Amino acid sequence: MTAAPPDRHPRTLHLPTGETITIRASGRDDGGELFEAEALLPPGFSGPPRHRHRGQTETFTVVEGRLRVVRGRETGVLPAGESVTVPPSVVHAFANPFDEPARIRVREIPAGPLEEQFRALAGSGRIPPLGLLAAINVRHGLPFAVHGVPDVVQEPVWRLLAWAHARGRHRRR
Repeated sequence: MTAAPPDRHPRTLHLPTGETITIRASGRDDGGELFEAEALLPPGFSGPPRHRHRGQTETFTVVEGRLRVVRGRETGVLPAGESVTVPPSVVHAFANPFDEPARIRVREIPAGPLEEQFRALAGSGRIPPLGLLAAINVRHGLPFAVHGVPDVVQEPVWRLLAWAHARGRHRRR
């Protein structure tokens, strides 16, 4: 009996920061219409920095536990069963600062590079692979932006990091 080949695109990802991401719908499967995932966030999870997506709408639904969400200038706590939708270009962040895990569902419409970013993070160590994340962002037309850094500064930095990542990969071959 031969073993099945490894799945190039596993549906469950384990990130170094403790999250477990299960992909429910991939933009690769439907031509980019929708990305949906369920995430188990550990207690004390600080979440991503405040950021925005230029062309994607994200909806966060709490399945179990609680989630602290920042959307624009509002900050609140969502209990199980509640959702928040973040339109394109609205600054947002989320965290699980509580003592129990939180299970959330994330929907991104249309599907942007979020799945690719999760896969990059899952394949990294404790330090995020900034060059690879920059390359993903540049390849998709810079849809992701960190809050607080002007675009006129941020965009060249993303491009420089992506360039350095590509050069480093080329040299290692």
